[in-house]
Amino acid sequence: MLKNRYAFWLGLLATAAIAFAGGMWTENSYRTPKNTKNLTIYGMDTQANTVETDLYVSFDSKLNQTQQLEKLSTLISRYKFCDLPIEIKSLQNGIATVNLDEHAWVKTANKPPAIPGCSGKSWRYGYFQGSAGGYATTVTLTRSFVQPNDRGNWIKGVQFYYAGQPIKSGDWDHIQLDGVITRENLP
Repeated sequence: MLKNRYAFWLGLLATAAIAFAGGMWTENSYRTPKNTKNLTIYGMDTQANTVETDLYVSFDSKLNQTQQLEKLSTLISRYKFCDLPIEIKSLQNGIATVNLDEHAWVKTANKPPAIPGCSGKSWRYGYFQGSAGGYATTVTLTRSFVQPNDRGNWIKGVQFYYAGQPIKSGDWDHIQLDGVITRENLP
């Protein structure tokens, strides 16, 4: 009985060692490209008191800034805003123009599809509403696009549009997405 117990533990230890060594070999066989652009997607804590890093992303530095912005906007949309449309309209003189739009079913007032956790979400009736929610939306969008901690070659600022029109001061009570937002004037 004692012999079988030792054989069991010895076999378990040998299996773990082989699995660990195999994992080390696999980890070392995949190299991260040297030339990447590392960006951060920001968010807020659950109380909307503290800015947090929600996700780090890396893009091939061979992509131009517009392509990097498009990939970044897709990730922000998918992971922070229930896949609501975020489109890069232009990039001129270091200022990105970003259009926030609604899903087609929101525009036509049709019944939204059942997306777990996202059913019926919209900019107008969801992310732009409420003091904490509006502030969290402002922080996530402005900081994720402007990248305040990036010291490399990145955009100078961002201007937000909603449904094809520039967002103006006073358009919304709880968001601050009007004008050109730079590192120096982040809300």
